Amino acid sequence: MMNGEKMRTYTADYYLTHGSTIRLMEANAYKEFISRQKREVMKNCGLINPEDLEDYRQHEGFKALEKVLTKMPPEKVVAEVKEAGLRDRGFGGQLTGEKWAAYRQVQHLPHYIVSARLGGPGEAWIERTLLESNPFALIEGMAISAYALGGVSKGIIYIPSAYKPLAFRRLHRALEAARARRYLGRNILAQPFSFDIELREAVNEDHLPKENDPFICGECARALFNPEEEQYEKFPYVEEWPKLFYINNAETYMNIPLIINKGADWFKSLGKGKAAGTKIYALTGKTSHPCLVEAPLGSTLADLIKMAEGEEQGLLENIKAFQLGGAAGGIFPARFQNIPLDFDSLGHLGWQVGSGYIVLMDESVCLVDMTRYSLSQLAAEAGERCHPCAKAIHSVLAILNRLIKGFGEAGDLETLEIFAKRVHREARCSFGKLVMTPLLTSLRYFRHEYESHLRKSCPARFCKDLVPGTEKVIKLAA
Repeated sequence: MMNGEKMRTYTADYYLTHGSTIRLMEANAYKEFISRQKREVMKNCGLINPEDLEDYRQHEGFKALEKVLTKMPPEKVVAEVKEAGLRDRGFGGQLTGEKWAAYRQVQHLPHYIVSARLGGPGEAWIERTLLESNPFALIEGMAISAYALGGVSKGIIYIPSAYKPLAFRRLHRALEAARARRYLGRNILAQPFSFDIELREAVNEDHLPKENDPFICGECARALFNPEEEQYEKFPYVEEWPKLFYINNAETYMNIPLIINKGADWFKSLGKGKAAGTKIYALTGKTSHPCLVEAPLGSTLADLIKMAEGEEQGLLENIKAFQLGGAAGGIFPARFQNIPLDFDSLGHLGWQVGSGYIVLMDESVCLVDMTRYSLSQLAAEAGERCHPCAKAIHSVLAILNRLIKGFGEAGDLETLEIFAKRVHREARCSFGKLVMTPLLTSLRYFRHEYESHLRKSCPARFCKDLVPGTEKVIKLAA
């Protein structure tokens, strides 16, 4: 195993990694990149050995868990997180403390505390980085959550197969080390609180497309339930599992020890305006520096690009649009670059922060095709288990594919709009409420591109069936 000092050498440039390609940067350039951010959740990423519990302890590790078990009753932990204003760092953006309080009021506690990636590729990138770099922080955050909820004794960390081997190995070793030091198990730290965590992988995945498997939310359900069990059919949506599971993502859990250690006022001071804390954003697409950026919640797109690009200020001039929040996120014009990217500000506009995944697009990107691409990802997410959502998406895809191939018909745009609004209005789950967001926003802000396709012309000159004799390949970071 690497010691902390050696880890610094190996990981100084890791967070500018995309896929299997590592962008090697000079140490000074990397330090400048870090200094432009507000790193709290990612503060120890690359600074500690993720397989060394003692290294984690030397950086205030498990201090928060020790504090709550010896000095804070569960209701006080809930009150502190409520006061901090922490919101779930996922699509819902629910107030974490309020959700805890609601769980504590029901007659039956959830059976499990679960850490699972419930978003698209952006959250996969963020979560995988956190799990590989600081697994002990996730363990500590989950244990505090279990205690705050009133003594839930079982936890699950769901690992998509694409996270193997590194994230799985490091989590496995971290769990073993935590048990050995009595941060997990029976009577943790000699206190009357017992909690343990198991790792679960995706199961029965042979029929799933391998290139998509880290992005399929249904995989989480198959890992939590045996697919043959009747209860899987009864609870197809996460929103309907409250009696069985309390589910959140790694970024949310990893904020909790910070709040306990440094207090609600400190956490609130990190954000901009009324927003509290920081958010990790994944910046990709038409940028020379695809990266993860941790910034004050409420930062703007212009702020994030400056953090990523440094003094290179010309990028925004070339950006036509951006998609915020992964495949189910909206597609917006670049003129919205100065809108605060926090839950309340965007909520008033009907937008979502989502996973924090941002795709930048220039004039070479066809937004009709980008919408088609996003809905294709969402169709894979819906899978065979959610027939209404899957059927709705495929109906829309049929029209979009016709437009892209030059066979659009009069009335297609009106049909798309009416159908998408109906799906949004009648959906019974949050996935269904969000699934048509890429279509509705791109139609609203870039209707002229759809109209051009009806005239058998692609403004981006991307759709090869509409640009005779040419063929382009778009390379958007996944």
